[in-house]
Amino acid sequence: MSLLAEGLSETAEVHVWEPEKTDLGACSPAVNIHKTLGRIWLAGFLRTGRALRNFSQPRRLLVYWVPHAYGYKSMNLPFCVWVWWRSAWHKDRVELMVQECFLAFREGGWRQDAAALVHRLMTVILLRAAQHVWIALTGYEAMLRPFALGRPVTFSWLPVPSNVEVADDPAAVACIRSQMAPSGFLIGHFGTFGWPITDLLESLAPQILGGLEGSMVVLGSGSQEFRERLVRQHAELAGRIFATGYLSDAALSGYLSACDVMIQPYPDGITARRGSSLAALAHGRPIVTNAAGPTEPLWKESGAVVLAPLTPQGFAEAVRRLQQDSFERQRVGAAAREIYQRYFKPSHMVATIAQHK
Repeated sequence: MSLLAEGLSETAEVHVWEPEKTDLGACSPAVNIHKTLGRIWLAGFLRTGRALRNFSQPRRLLVYWVPHAYGYKSMNLPFCVWVWWRSAWHKDRVELMVQECFLAFREGGWRQDAAALVHRLMTVILLRAAQHVWIALTGYEAMLRPFALGRPVTFSWLPVPSNVEVADDPAAVACIRSQMAPSGFLIGHFGTFGWPITDLLESLAPQILGGLEGSMVVLGSGSQEFRERLVRQHAELAGRIFATGYLSDAALSGYLSACDVMIQPYPDGITARRGSSLAALAHGRPIVTNAAGPTEPLWKESGAVVLAPLTPQGFAEAVRRLQQDSFERQRVGAAAREIYQRYFKPSHMVATIAQHK
């Protein structure tokens, strides 16, 4: 959101209204930050409403929608009603940027089912308020449109960029490779190491490393615990797999640039919402990943990633082919960078929103 706010501030007056405990991150002085939402409850709505009176109509309100971002165990119905009130009574132009829709039914206990039901009610209210809906995944339109209840809402795909800026530091990259790629070939994985992706990695990594000369580095919070668990099961990998733990964006950029190939398995396939893969795309890294139901056609059509069967043998064979064919690695890496620049770079999102009327 800080990238979007800064970009929009170059062509318009931008004010960000956020809870008191939220930190948007470093923004230019042109972005006006307000903490009036407090705990995103009634008093905060009144304060923010009074502050909005200082701006002439029509006011354009862009609501970045992730149900879990607004507290109260992701069931903040009053916030959604307030957004609708701003549209219906104060005639503010409300636009939604939907990063996540709602929880699914029957994937947890009754509490999750109750939250999933409330999420859908929140969606109905927000779609009554919205004049336009930006969606992070093309598949979201089919999920959301029934909750518009026949109202003619316009949906537009707006890919969200990586939040890991590319840092041009060849010396750091060379240092990382000298430490972690003694054989000259380094495989990477970037993620948060939650279930079920760690289960996939535990089966993929031994097969991949067992079939080629090379080493592997796992990047991000939880990576050290994952490495320890993997080495306990496969002691022979102790000298060939490394972990970084949490990294600053600049340090993470150096590690991503140092990798020859990234492996990014997902139980539901790669999509435009996968920030871990977007970071690798931005760095022009060849990615071995997999497709599933939500995967958009652009991943196959662009050739920007290698789509492999989600099996240890499938991933190992795809990595082995890339190791042996440097020209193919260069082609996939160049296609990754090109597709990122075409669809996902921050300036594309900023320009699309700024030019929309």
